[in-house]
Amino acid sequence: MLRSANARASLMSEAGLADLLRLHIFDALTLAPLLREAHLAEGRLMDVGTGAGFPGLVLKIAEPGLRVTLMDATRKKTAYLQEASAALGLDADVRNARAEDAARDPSLRDAFDAAVCRALGPWPVALELTLPFCRVGGLLLGQRGADAQREAAAQEETAALLGGRVLGVRRVGAEGGLEARHVVVVEKASPTPAGYPRKTGIPAKRPLG
Repeated sequence: MLRSANARASLMSEAGLADLLRLHIFDALTLAPLLREAHLAEGRLMDVGTGAGFPGLVLKIAEPGLRVTLMDATRKKTAYLQEASAALGLDADVRNARAEDAARDPSLRDAFDAAVCRALGPWPVALELTLPFCRVGGLLLGQRGADAQREAAAQEETAALLGGRVLGVRRVGAEGGLEARHVVVVEKASPTPAGYPRKTGIPAKRPLG
């Protein structure tokens, strides 16, 4: 389905398609053990900037009890996700929205047991766009690269400003050939202040920290 849709909608690069299992599907699955560890495999999960459904759609397939919301600002991507979810018989909630706007929705803000993000840009941007969706006591699982340890340490104050507390950085995926893949685990310790996230486009233009 993804290959067919990509031909008409350009959901991902040809390089990504060529190594789909390792770079995207296995990469998404590295989060499943962390969700199970935290007893969240049947919780409510928000995937911010899900793109073609990574990691959220893959996690929904792996953990059918997970209540997944897939959010992306690009309509052609959410249209594909609606088609794919229906074809696979998955009850995923697909939202075509920007995180800055969706985080103002009372039904979404502070509502999720876990939030995941994979390609939202610099770490402070990812923090600002995802933590508002987590309930207090919930987790943000941020997929990052080789600099994850440094990023997490450098942005501890930013995480705290947004109500988060960094619990640690986990190395994942080495057994499947992923190089320097890490997950930054952030607990939502207190509500995110009402002023965050800032207006559309501002987090990316003027990152916190």
